Amino acid sequence: MRGNPAGRKRFLADIQRLLSTLLLRDVADPRFNGVSITRVELSGRQLLHVWVYHNGESEPETCVDSLNRMAPHFEHQLRRALPKRRLPKIQFQWDSAFEKSGDVLQMLRNLERP
Repeated sequence: MRGNPAGRKRFLADIQRLLSTLLLRDVADPRFNGVSITRVELSGRQLLHVWVYHNGESEPETCVDSLNRMAPHFEHQLRRALPKRRLPKIQFQWDSAFEKSGDVLQMLRNLERP
């Protein structure tokens, strides 16, 4: 995936869309209701960082650990859906920056009020 930034962005957007669809369609675990994939980053050719956020009551560590245990299933489904010979390993991570963005929005809303 080197040399073509537009192709890389399209590839990562496809992976994000497919993983979001798999989470909605294939996973019947109620703990994952409300899990959002906020971004996907490629680290070299070997590792795909998938940043997630969950607005529910579950602990971030529990959510990420469960998703990482399901990573082989997601990798298998991505290999079936994408016409690439090799796909990088998936590693789910908690997106704490998403929490901070919500705090900033709330602060801005509070500033608007007289």
